[in-house]
Amino acid sequence: MSDYENKALLKILGPLELEVMKVIWTRQDATVQNVLTELNKQNEYAYTTIMTVMNRLDKKGILTRSKLGKGYLYKSCYSPNELIHQNSSEQVEHLLHQYGDIAITQFVDAVGHNPNQLNKLKELLQKLEQDEK
Repeated sequence: MSDYENKALLKILGPLELEVMKVIWTRQDATVQNVLTELNKQNEYAYTTIMTVMNRLDKKGILTRSKLGKGYLYKSCYSPNELIHQNSSEQVEHLLHQYGDIAITQFVDAVGHNPNQLNKLKELLQKLEQDEK
């Protein structure tokens, strides 16, 4: 996982949530015991702590679970990059809903200070205009 992804994900997830997700992303799916075994190679966690974290991630819609014996098998709903994109999209929608045109103006002002970002914005606007034709 890149440094950029790690920093972005820590703005979405707590540190332990991120560690749990890293195990699940590596394995594709996991039980609480699978995650506990992996995480306890570096720290000592209680089974109930990891179970609570995974249940909360399920309730947040980041994980999904299916019954497996007496427990559950958890899978991620998103790749790391998809989770970052989903969260950033929600944040932008929230800003636009709450602040409207002011948010757009502030965004353009912020992008205007960075030539690379400004060029990217211009490209996206041109593509949007072409798609509308």
